Amino acid sequence: MAVFSLQEVKKLQVQNVIDDNFASWPESASRGYYAGGYRVFPTYYSLIFRLDYSNESVSNPGNVLPVAIGDQSGIYNSTYGYFGGGYSSPPGTYDSQISRLDYLNETVSLPGNNLPSNRSSAAIVQNNIYGYFCGGYVPGSICTISRFDFSNETASDLGNNLNAARHDSGNSSSSSYGYILGGGLPSLSSIDRLDFSSEVVSNPGYTVPFSKNNMGSVWNSGFGYIAGGYSPIICTVSRLDFSNDTVSDPGINLPASRRNHTGTQSTVYGYFGGGYIDPGPAASCTILRLDFSSEVITTPGNNLTTAIRDHASISGGTSVARGNGYGTYGYYGAGYTAPGPSVATVDRIDFTNETTSAPGNNLSNSKSYISATSSNFYGYFGGGETPTIDRIDFNNETMSGPGNNLPTRREGSAATSSGSYGYYCGGRVPPASPPVVATVDRIDFSNETISAPGNNLTLARAWISSTSNNSYGYFFGGDEAPHLDINAVATIDRIDFSNETTSAPGNNLPGARYATAATSGNSYGYIAGGYQPSFPNTVVTINRIDFSIETLSSPGNNLSNATRQFAATSNDYYGYFGCGLSNPPFTYYSKVERIDFSSENVSTLSNNLTEGRYGLAAVSNSN
Repeated sequence: MAVFSLQEVKKLQVQNVIDDNFASWPESASRGYYAGGYRVFPTYYSLIFRLDYSNESVSNPGNVLPVAIGDQSGIYNSTYGYFGGGYSSPPGTYDSQISRLDYLNETVSLPGNNLPSNRSSAAIVQNNIYGYFCGGYVPGSICTISRFDFSNETASDLGNNLNAARHDSGNSSSSSYGYILGGGLPSLSSIDRLDFSSEVVSNPGYTVPFSKNNMGSVWNSGFGYIAGGYSPIICTVSRLDFSNDTVSDPGINLPASRRNHTGTQSTVYGYFGGGYIDPGPAASCTILRLDFSSEVITTPGNNLTTAIRDHASISGGTSVARGNGYGTYGYYGAGYTAPGPSVATVDRIDFTNETTSAPGNNLSNSKSYISATSSNFYGYFGGGETPTIDRIDFNNETMSGPGNNLPTRREGSAATSSGSYGYYCGGRVPPASPPVVATVDRIDFSNETISAPGNNLTLARAWISSTSNNSYGYFFGGDEAPHLDINAVATIDRIDFSNETTSAPGNNLPGARYATAATSGNSYGYIAGGYQPSFPNTVVTINRIDFSIETLSSPGNNLSNATRQFAATSNDYYGYFGCGLSNPPFTYYSKVERIDFSSENVSTLSNNLTEGRYGLAAVSNSN
């Protein structure tokens, strides 16, 4: 990335681990991919299977691995999945090649850099910055750890190795550590732990209940699960508690003994696919689903189209969960200019070098006072002077209409999103009476239909701002009677993404304010600027909400100028506040101010957006 040197990237990685600023692992993916493997030795496949988490359907994306190969290992970030190493037969060779799957168009290519040496059956652990290929078979077990740098796609040997040579191990990653469990031949029960901050390998002091290899692995933010395996072949599921590094058997088993299978995961479910089922055929096509909340295993009903074993898997196509790195672009759309009128302009900020430009495609019509939300692949600009929703395709930056719009025009509403839905909340609905509403409308990202989840904000108001973490969307302030600032409120409402209920968490802004802008890092949300019911009205204030306890405080740094009716976007490291309107005599800002989530320092970028305006909205593809 152009913004940071490699040393600075490493420093950010270490600091984020210290501050616990990483997202819950794994990222909230929208798809799982199972690639390669074989049904009956020695015939290997290059096939790729795609599991869509939104409806649990299985299909082939149409592109395949460069070679037919098995025993590969898969790592992934928010943009690409990488398959590395493996064994192919014929000619019966161990491989070092790394191939890359692009989530946006599902094409497969070779980045040009491979593992330092040939190997198969390596265990993988990863964080935002690096993926690690741990151990493997060449033939014979090895203890080497190779590190793959997501920023430049290079691989090198770490220098610190596993405590024991092993292959076909189980694996899990928390925000701080990578765990390599069991594996080897004869099988081991020991666990090696890789500290992401220091890259030192240690033994946490606990073991797997059974010595085994060839198990399937999935994990969420709190636990890692290793299922089945060969010890001999078993159906047991063991659970690793990241909080204390202990391993136990929670009492759940696979329906049948299984080995040589792999897992993918969203934040809700883990999916074990393929493998060898005893005493079944040489390979299986079955997919089993582990519900992380209840720890119940069921079959989702759709299986792989071909039976495979000894394949690789990744989880890809990320959603609004944090932890996805720098991302690529933020987009600011629409707004009201001086001396008018409203515009359809879309500006782009490149997060890698913080330059600004116009992608060349604008909204379908000029509008202002809009709000925006985003899925993995699209941003949705909605409302304003019309109920229209415009969709920007993050893949090619083209604009189109999804075909469904909001029920009514909405000015000054706020929008947020979970992994599956976007929510447009509150706003001014002229000429209706009352002129402001508490309405919540939902867009379903899977089919782009609009509906009402049935729960609204606790208070009708407009000119609200919003932000979110993995579990909740938050709505800040607003005005009960737009343009009459004496009716501004300090209210904070919360929508629970798990059940779509709305409530007030009990802590509000320090004072009544509306027309603020809000953004968020992994641990905090930041509410900036806005209009308050006292002279000089527009303020520079930044307040911080702690997502863990929902309290409000001041980080100590504010905007450089009083600003209202502006917009914010973000990647994992920075929030970007763009445009807005000042106190009289009015200035229509085109500047962008950046808040550093690690230090909470605020600075102004040297590059401005193409024109000064207010009443705009923003999204980013760094979800």
